[in-house]
Amino acid sequence: MKKQGTFNKDLLYHFISIAAILLFSILLFLPQLNGDRIVAGDIVSSDAKTKHIKDYLADSGERSYWNAAQFSGGPIYLLNLGQESNLLAYVQKLFTLNNAGPIGMFFGIGLIMYLSLIALRVNKWLSLVISLAYMLSYVFFTLLDAGHFKKVNTLAFLPLIVSGLIVILRNEYLKGGAALVLGVALSIYLGHIQMVYYTLIALVGFGVPLLVFAVKEKRMNRFAPAIGIAVIIAMLGAASNFAQLNSSQNFSNQTMRGGGVLPKKAADEQIEKAGLSWAYAMSWSYEAKDFFNIVIPRIVGGGSQENVEKENTIAQLLIQNAKENSKPSPVKKGKVAIPGYWSSMPFTSGGAYIGAAFFFLYILSLILMKKDLALAFGIAFFLIFLLSLGEHAEWFNRPLYDYLPLFDKFRAPSSAVSILPAFIAIAIGIGINKIIQEDAVENLNKKFYIAIGIAVGVLVLILLAGMSSFTFLSANDANYPFEIQSILQEGRLDLFKSDSYRSIGFVLATAFLVGMMIFKKIKHPVVFAAVLFLIFTLDMLPIDRRTVTAENFKNENLYMQQFNPRPADAQISSLEPKGRGYYRVLDLSVNTFNDAKPAYHHNQIGGYDPTKLQRYQDIIDFHIAKNNMDVLNMLNTKYFITKDGKVQTNPNANGNAWFVNKLDFVETDMDEVTALNTIDNKNTAVVLTPEFGNKMKAGNAEGSISLTQYEPNRLVYNSQSSSNQIAIFSEVWYGGNPDWKAFIDGVEVDLLRANYILKAMEVPSGNHEIIMEFKPKAEGASISLIASIISFILILYAVIVLLGLMADPFLNKQELSV
Repeated sequence: MKKQGTFNKDLLYHFISIAAILLFSILLFLPQLNGDRIVAGDIVSSDAKTKHIKDYLADSGERSYWNAAQFSGGPIYLLNLGQESNLLAYVQKLFTLNNAGPIGMFFGIGLIMYLSLIALRVNKWLSLVISLAYMLSYVFFTLLDAGHFKKVNTLAFLPLIVSGLIVILRNEYLKGGAALVLGVALSIYLGHIQMVYYTLIALVGFGVPLLVFAVKEKRMNRFAPAIGIAVIIAMLGAASNFAQLNSSQNFSNQTMRGGGVLPKKAADEQIEKAGLSWAYAMSWSYEAKDFFNIVIPRIVGGGSQENVEKENTIAQLLIQNAKENSKPSPVKKGKVAIPGYWSSMPFTSGGAYIGAAFFFLYILSLILMKKDLALAFGIAFFLIFLLSLGEHAEWFNRPLYDYLPLFDKFRAPSSAVSILPAFIAIAIGIGINKIIQEDAVENLNKKFYIAIGIAVGVLVLILLAGMSSFTFLSANDANYPFEIQSILQEGRLDLFKSDSYRSIGFVLATAFLVGMMIFKKIKHPVVFAAVLFLIFTLDMLPIDRRTVTAENFKNENLYMQQFNPRPADAQISSLEPKGRGYYRVLDLSVNTFNDAKPAYHHNQIGGYDPTKLQRYQDIIDFHIAKNNMDVLNMLNTKYFITKDGKVQTNPNANGNAWFVNKLDFVETDMDEVTALNTIDNKNTAVVLTPEFGNKMKAGNAEGSISLTQYEPNRLVYNSQSSSNQIAIFSEVWYGGNPDWKAFIDGVEVDLLRANYILKAMEVPSGNHEIIMEFKPKAEGASISLIASIISFILILYAVIVLLGLMADPFLNKQELSV
């Protein structure tokens, strides 16, 4: 146990460090204290498409897992179903102070990195400074600007996975196990599985040199048990999310990421523009030069809309164009948004700058480490590089796509670079700690100069290569006259050169500081850490402010004004006193299938969601995109909003439900979807024989069926008929598990699928109440609960030991080389 005085001193310092991290997070996002909220595209989309079910939650106290607001209805939150069984959710709230805004998120980012470094026994001052610098990683700000809050929260916990593994390999099983189980459990819990998956791939590569050296140095008697314990602990963390992962998998199989319903060749031929399969998954792939935005922010121009000084030649062109066409000046606070990005991705909000100072310290750290750990971090870096290249490293990524489970469900390979800062920060902590602690390092001076040469050399090579071979023009720029292309080239070249010189300058400034420490000109770690923090801040904060500033925050009332009803919205609402559940709208005044905003007011045919149901995407591509009015009628499209914002009514819409007098039985999914081109769906329904049989019989379609009560997850109908009927409901079929349940007069009955996408049911003669409900329950909740309880006990026990209140019975003082 620790001596009481040392214990109190350490604990006090940790409290001060945590307070410093909180203060820094507050200073980064001061507008949040005024009640303002950050405005980002995905946040606007989320607020619009979930408004309907949030209102339902407020009114009923019940959460709906079905969202009727867009794409004619579909599951929502199933990626989160089962989260309530994971008790570690309360720990996650603790790390973010139960604050969903940027202050809470970035406090969590800094705190988790700090704990990860302390677990590795990195100097306390260095741990704090690296944690504060890590909070400034540009990728967090570009994700914040895009509204990818879930991804930011997931990334926050990844350092615990990396550090936890290393600590376990040092044979500190309890401390490492607590870090690893918490990192795995909460990174999966927060839902962005792609980031966890990429981290796992990087860690597999990370472990290879450690294994090789363990065999070579005959240390397998310690290495093998440590790896075994790490695997068991990681499985325990994953098991705490079993219910959530199970529901996510069932849901994913039905979405665009689930492999498709139709034969792949036919689907690809029909929906070439949609870019599914390999092309869709790889559509945001870095080229090699894109990747090096980690050290030169504007190596490929920055973001698609990059704010630059008004003196830039492209900015001057836009200013002149505005004057000539009597348009408002594009200058805002001395900056102009220009088309900066010029490489091959469709668009981007920015890069993943880690900081030139960080880059130099990373190179130096690899040189100072033992060979096995240096190779481990180097291989992890290289794997992340290859993953980010996507289709530009097809030799590497195609086999992963074809054979690795889940890999084909991810898109935007460039996002792999998001996990890189965690590896780099931890490597810096381990490496630079050797200088701070004055550990004996052979040939330290020589290694220091080698690191300077490598870091500066890499930047100079990039600069020379760019000036000699980069075109600074995108494919779209070929449409401009030569004079315009020349201006674009000149403006982007200036950005590239200025950022290159800037990065070289910060490398040299950081090297000078480290040299002062090595040559004993600076003797106290506090002074070194303070100056290092200043360099980090001067290096990274101005880059972060290119993306997120106070202007990204809006007053709540001002923010909500963007959802005010348009004249067309008001007109439709006045025509539908029963509410939004009795009609749908096809809005052509927006980007119909990439804009969720209209869903704020009406149930939409369109919307925005990269995980929409695959069957609905097929309906879009085969029929709606081709303006098949019969299909729009069966989806109860009662209103169109034209491109000029006018309302057109559609009296031919089929309504919420109807009886048919003919069934057309087909043998394949392709037959089913293409039959919608020829049938009269008001009277005929198409049924897939292999799935539902061909024994059912249509009635005479006489009688009536109507929707009498509407809730997002519960629909009540009344039917009247003198004979048995087949009813078709203008409600999207979801064949996942759990599914919709249907009841006739309280007795559960089977739901069928008709017309490829709709629900259908055999209805007996007479007067009946028909109820359909979507209230799924997570399978495997008990597994999640038990695993999270065990994990919580492990973490609590580790905390007690680390506080010095109990000795660690598992501590093996013989450490591995890592």
